[in-house]
Amino acid sequence: MSTDNGNTRHARAFDLPGWPCPPRVRDIPGTERSWGWVPMSAGTFAVAQDELGYLWADGNYVPQFRLPCDTYVQSGAVLCWIPHGLGAWIHSNSFCMLASVSRLDMIPERWVPITEALAELPEHITIRSGVAGT
Repeated sequence: MSTDNGNTRHARAFDLPGWPCPPRVRDIPGTERSWGWVPMSAGTFAVAQDELGYLWADGNYVPQFRLPCDTYVQSGAVLCWIPHGLGAWIHSNSFCMLASVSRLDMIPERWVPITEALAELPEHITIRSGVAGT
């Protein structure tokens, strides 16, 4: 159980048994088996590449408990815990929405490096029927 000011008990979604999404993307690399979906659309910069092609995730973004849908033009990406950092699986429908960010303009505290581009979703990433839709 989490607290908001040290005195009041207040549960968070991440306190739910089996809930995979930490409060922010920056919390995923330090939380084993955690993951979350982020949108990739015009004006949403949850995932970006820098001028050298390196991938970054907005650490302040709130990941969602859902999976990409093949029928959406902007299907988004799944960011997940991997043993050596933050993994990213980007749906091919969303490749054209990969944002660009300049390292000169980046606020270092905001952006988290993506340490591996994944060809497939890890096996632990699933949504049980009736819990969340895509």
